[in-house]
Amino acid sequence: MKRFNTLMLICMIVLLAVACRSGEETVLPEIPTPTTDAANPAAQPEEEQEDNASITKPGAYSQQQLIEDVWQLADIIESTHPDPYINGGGKVAFHRRLQHLLAAIPPEGLTRDEFVRLLRPFIGAVGDSHTDIWNDYEVNSSSPGGVPLLFDISEQSLYVSGIPKGVDRDLIGSTLVSVEGVPLAELIERQDRLRGENEYHALDILTFESLWYKPHMQDLIPEWQDTDQVTVDLKLSMGEIQTHTFDLPQSMTSLTTPETQVIFPAVNAAGIAYNFYDAERTIAYLRVEHMTNYRERCELQNDPQTNCAAIPSATESFRDLVIEMEAAGTETLIIDLRDNEGGDSAMSDILIYFLYGKETLLSVKTAALARGGGEVTRYSELFLEPLGRSIEEVNQGTTVPLRVGDYDFIYDFTDDPERFQVLLPQAQAIIDNIESTMPTFYAEYEEGTYAGFYTPDHVVVLVTPGTFSAGFDMLRYLYEAGAILVGTPSGQAANCFGNGRMWNLKHTKIEGIISTKYEIWLPGDTELGRVLPMDYPLTYEKLASYNFDPNAEFLYALDLLPQLGE
Repeated sequence: MKRFNTLMLICMIVLLAVACRSGEETVLPEIPTPTTDAANPAAQPEEEQEDNASITKPGAYSQQQLIEDVWQLADIIESTHPDPYINGGGKVAFHRRLQHLLAAIPPEGLTRDEFVRLLRPFIGAVGDSHTDIWNDYEVNSSSPGGVPLLFDISEQSLYVSGIPKGVDRDLIGSTLVSVEGVPLAELIERQDRLRGENEYHALDILTFESLWYKPHMQDLIPEWQDTDQVTVDLKLSMGEIQTHTFDLPQSMTSLTTPETQVIFPAVNAAGIAYNFYDAERTIAYLRVEHMTNYRERCELQNDPQTNCAAIPSATESFRDLVIEMEAAGTETLIIDLRDNEGGDSAMSDILIYFLYGKETLLSVKTAALARGGGEVTRYSELFLEPLGRSIEEVNQGTTVPLRVGDYDFIYDFTDDPERFQVLLPQAQAIIDNIESTMPTFYAEYEEGTYAGFYTPDHVVVLVTPGTFSAGFDMLRYLYEAGAILVGTPSGQAANCFGNGRMWNLKHTKIEGIISTKYEIWLPGDTELGRVLPMDYPLTYEKLASYNFDPNAEFLYALDLLPQLGE
């Protein structure tokens, strides 16, 4: 408390509950676009023509331009990321990779895609999924050019969940052994080096990107030379391993997938839907598909150009749900967060309020600090500039002023968890103030009529590795409140870097994101901080028993209910 007053500290305590990827990502002011054209030396000033004199291929950037972009990127990483060395072997190892990267740029220059291919392992070595290139390759979603099979995740394996026309249907349910002779375990390790939060995140990226799209697969498997075909080893359900070679590219617009035993209601524009599974209404089902377009988020953003009233409200949806559950005496609520990649985690506050009440909302939002966790922010130029704040403003009223590039430990409780208890009684007032920025919710919140209105005996959450960002926020809020987790662990780590800021390289215009905070939700527990386990994991055997139904997690949850009742 030496540098900030109590009110500001408590505010940050509440805001800390935002998960690593759900932090606001602000695009930097645009770097002035060069008026020259690397592919058209005649249009460039004389000094740049000299730089580009050795370019021999259309669309290439000069060696000098690429070297400048590499140094710019290295400066961004070292000046902005809280610890770009911790996962990559240290500072010397970082600079060794930097030197190797610079040495790999040929005198004749590189095209944009060639340069991206060089940069990806360098950025990936930071070991932070929130530090990444965004606009890497142009891809064709209709004809992606990678392995022409749709994969999904079971435990720590990939299985075939969809096939294109002409492929043997018996391959559905088979597990991936290798691609082009590279075993799955090695593919996971390679993916983790390119980008990965934990092994489930690596598996998730393999399914939708690195084994799906040709340029990403070329990065992952340099052994793959004949890109007109691909060879895959698959293990069938009976244990037999078969080798299949597929001609490429193939159209992937129409896939055969297993049929499902259940039909769910369509979500509204806010990504929300609910209904009751049985006529007696003993089981309710709530789907939260995303958290990007609901009225309360619109109110938070306070954009005068948007008519927030026209957007569906999370408050109204969740209030109606608890009213109907209370009237029916519903015993179980199944909340489907599968592949919810997030948006704005304020929706989590609203759901917890209606299901559990204000006291539990306070508890889950401050759980990390209560157990001695916290966050460390680095006040870099890239962090401060989009906020419109200067380091002088940050330092107002402080005992020990910070400089640009310094670290702010005021919200880090890892070395003094007891001081949180002193501040806890004041936290509720700050929550009240935050919720007031969402008028639709605050009208209900202030009155309190439906606070903790109805909590079923069992709250079950369905999870996949794609439950990420603000979706992971809702997952961990529900976990803190005592919900039961069913499915496959999230690819989001609880202890991670986050709160990204955008960067843009001067010459190539390659864009990406970089973390500015280190967040500790589960201090002292390395394994739990990396992977939040399921109470009831969906094993391959259990998945097969449902004939690889796309909604196997839901069917498994239903089968678990008698056990939960005990």
